[in-house]
Amino acid sequence: MQNQFSTVEEALNHLVNGGYIILADDESRENEGDLVALGDNISADTVYEMLKEANGLMCVPVSEKIADRLGFRPMVKHSTDPNQTPFMVTADGSLSATGVSAFDRAATIRHIANPTAKATDFNHPGHIQPLYAQPRGLRDRTGHTEASVDLAYLAGKAPVAVIIEVLKDDGTMARRDDLAILAKRVQVPFITINQIIKYMDANGIDAAADLTKVNA
Repeated sequence: MQNQFSTVEEALNHLVNGGYIILADDESRENEGDLVALGDNISADTVYEMLKEANGLMCVPVSEKIADRLGFRPMVKHSTDPNQTPFMVTADGSLSATGVSAFDRAATIRHIANPTAKATDFNHPGHIQPLYAQPRGLRDRTGHTEASVDLAYLAGKAPVAVIIEVLKDDGTMARRDDLAILAKRVQVPFITINQIIKYMDANGIDAAADLTKVNA
């Protein structure tokens, strides 16, 4: 498919307005696509639609500073994951968000993005799967974790995102042509991780985290 990709600007605008986008990594890496949304004001409706459309594992990438402040710790001491996916111990909000419903998940995610949140606000294990992004984002690692947090920085929002892998109806991973079809059907922007890197290069952005230290 030609001309299947949106611009990074279109993706950022859609994210800021509360929507989700489709983000593909390099075809030589995992060659997968994730739905991506920002965490700071995510709604239960968006969580539910992402779960329904993607069917993968929903995760919440955050900056290392947020992970440290909230007491989120790596799931294992020595990871053998081939792509070094930075899983942390699962969490739930300890107030009203204690379950797997879209409403509870959205509430927990929003609280993770809350700058006043603290470690005692969360129970472990839970129904939210946090991931921690490398400090310099895509300049350190070209994964969906870093790309989604970099998008949050570029959007001027808290470095907390929501990602979920897209599966096809037969249970296999969706690839680029499949993702383009989905983007057209649900009418959301579709971009690649490489586009984000080129966008930062073109705008003289060394690392997206350098743009702001707010809530980092």
